[in-house]
Amino acid sequence: MKNYYTSLSQEILLIAKSEEDTSLLRRQLFYIRQSKLEKSLETDDLKKTFWINIYNAFYLIISKDTPDHNSICKWKRIKIARSQFSLDDIEHGILRKLKFKLGFGFLTNPFYPNAIKALSVNKLDYRIHFALRSITLENTLIDYYDCGNIEKQLKQVTHDFIQSQTQMDSNLKLVKTSRFLLLYFRDFGGMSAIKNLLKRTLKKDFKGYTIQFKNIEKIEKIEKNR
Repeated sequence: MKNYYTSLSQEILLIAKSEEDTSLLRRQLFYIRQSKLEKSLETDDLKKTFWINIYNAFYLIISKDTPDHNSICKWKRIKIARSQFSLDDIEHGILRKLKFKLGFGFLTNPFYPNAIKALSVNKLDYRIHFALRSITLENTLIDYYDCGNIEKQLKQVTHDFIQSQTQMDSNLKLVKTSRFLLLYFRDFGGMSAIKNLLKRTLKKDFKGYTIQFKNIEKIEKIEKNR
């Protein structure tokens, strides 16, 4: 049996990707009762499915109005269950389990409102970082996230993102990968866990290699792809 709320999130993401009008679906989101949303999204798989789709949809919607990445993430323009959320609220409050945006993933923010605390995941899954950032990449194979396939999809998007955004130089013994792995390295389990993740994904032994973290602004990639 399909979950109404995850189905709604899938639909709004598909329409946002097609650059069509999402106002009717956004109105449905606003009038949801939070108690029903909490009850319906009772597992972390359901929460991840719903909120990743919502984040990606609203990133596309909001980015049409501003070229500034920081403003896109801070604006509280996402109206759900009669509350207003920003992309930062969804990423760091709900999907990262009440973390501060800064602090490398070590610090929990006790000042999030009760609505966010009630909706947040029970356990942080580092793969959500790849799912949120892949919205800016071309030729992604995932149209939307589905609870029945969320484990497989998160594994796939992690693999695809690392493959496309990591470069190796065997002569210099150098690996360059995305900076957000450094910014949230505690989410991944620390630096050794990041190295193991790169090793498993790229099937390469990086013993003796130096890892560099390159800065990629999402909004710059979107504008280059238009």
